[in-house]
Amino acid sequence: MKTRFVCDRQVQCIPRWVALSLVLMPVLAVSGAPQGWREVEFAGHTEYRQVNGCWQALAKGTASGLVREQEVDLNQTPWLTWQWQGDVIPPWPDTLEKTKAGDDFQARVYVVKKGWLPWQTRAINYVWSRDAEPGAHWPNPFASQAEMVVVQGPGGAGPWHRFSRNVQADFKRFHGMEVDVVDAVAIMTDGDNTGTRVMSCYRLPVFRAAAQDERE
Repeated sequence: MKTRFVCDRQVQCIPRWVALSLVLMPVLAVSGAPQGWREVEFAGHTEYRQVNGCWQALAKGTASGLVREQEVDLNQTPWLTWQWQGDVIPPWPDTLEKTKAGDDFQARVYVVKKGWLPWQTRAINYVWSRDAEPGAHWPNPFASQAEMVVVQGPGGAGPWHRFSRNVQADFKRFHGMEVDVVDAVAIMTDGDNTGTRVMSCYRLPVFRAAAQDERE
């Protein structure tokens, strides 16, 4: 996902998508979106539409996400649960995801915690990786304020995959922050950096008081 940058004289430049796009910028694109969600465009338009009870994303070398801006009390509902599915694995080029040229994913869900100042914003990206196994993590190559966390590794086309993450615990682990409230959740399928056609489908993320069993 390509980004544009905002700067401050006392800090390094940081990508606008971390600081502003998810929680501060006005709507940049109009397309199909669930009630309470909106599209934010980064590099072209990923098509989102409701199909058979899920939200299908189709990126044609593009990157846009669906964002729900909501203040969530993690002391009450720390667990984020969601599902995603892809019929086929895209023909990804031989470019590592940890690099700017390879920062594209078949599916990702991310959570944003706003800071008092733009460069204090932090995010966690839960991703379907083509390179790494679940448990791997690294700073986003465009923005160290966002941590990429692998929840699904290479392969896995066909069936639905369900996930539950304790977001409060993850912010402590990956950012060293005691977080009581988060401000936004988003989904995105993107192929802009690699020029790849990518498709997946999402059952939207929901915050819960407890983890959801995979059989539920």
